[in-house]
Amino acid sequence: MNQRRGFLSFCTSSVFVLALCAGGSSAHAQDAQAQAAGRALFNEGVALFNKGEFEAACPKFEASLKQFPGIGTRGKLAECYEKVGRYASAYQAYREVAQLATRNGDPAREQVASERAKALEPKLSYVTVILPPAHDVAGLVVKRNGREVERAKLGAAEPVDSGTVAIDVTAPGRKPFSGHINVMQGLAVKFEVPSLTPEASAAAPAPTPASPPPDEGAAIHGDPPAWQKPVGLVLIGAGVVGLGVGGVLGLSAKSKYDGAFDGGGCDAATKTCNANGQSAVDGARSTATVSTLVFGAGAALGLAGVVVFLTAPSGRPRAIHIAPTTYAGGAGVSIGGAL
Repeated sequence: MNQRRGFLSFCTSSVFVLALCAGGSSAHAQDAQAQAAGRALFNEGVALFNKGEFEAACPKFEASLKQFPGIGTRGKLAECYEKVGRYASAYQAYREVAQLATRNGDPAREQVASERAKALEPKLSYVTVILPPAHDVAGLVVKRNGREVERAKLGAAEPVDSGTVAIDVTAPGRKPFSGHINVMQGLAVKFEVPSLTPEASAAAPAPTPASPPPDEGAAIHGDPPAWQKPVGLVLIGAGVVGLGVGGVLGLSAKSKYDGAFDGGGCDAATKTCNANGQSAVDGARSTATVSTLVFGAGAALGLAGVVVFLTAPSGRPRAIHIAPTTYAGGAGVSIGGAL
């Protein structure tokens, strides 16, 4: 009897050990399959990258990273983002590579990733989402391009890829808001969260049939202004003129600078100039500075004109605020309001 019980115990234990081994083998097999799939996607991405097909290569690296996250794949994805002009995504990926390299004790890779992230800073675009206290309600959520903006980051400038940035605002018992802002490379944009309108069930009772219901848009917001589109066109025209004048001044500056060397006033080999040559070089530099200022002003006016034109009223109230702004590394145009 005891021998039989011992045999049964041995068999039960053996089955348990075999189950553990089978479970471990299955998990190991899944990891191996994920790693193999990730490696295959990475190789496909590298092949496309080497052929210059960066738009097709980036999704391959993204899929590879989901299958088997590796620091090398993340670095290649950062490089691919940089190639297609997604500078904020590349900046974030390089910073993640630097952090992982620091944890792994790889100072060489950490230095390269940090330097590449630093080099991208002048190209970054920024969006600041501002939530006025008067517009804040319980449960309010702000999403930028489908991702929730943390409360701690409201009011802070966050790097984003240039282009169209979608903004969605929701709150319980309020009508949701959806809009977008266009962000140009290297510019800083501010967006002010609008006040959300209460839902019909939470709104004030409707007026009695004896008096016709008021026109909400006219009563609260006033008649839509008819000046926005003409003013927008004027600003766009002024911006185009500014860009043209800035470009002409830039060409003039280059011509003056080249003339200082071609005319014998400066020596290209020794970088030395006589009095006439130095005067021509100084004049070229002054003209180049004016060109930069005029060109920047033209770009700002053109952008403001586009925004004013595109946000002209079309049946629902809109509010837009435009002002110059500065940020680390340059200046831009601040845009806020409900689009």
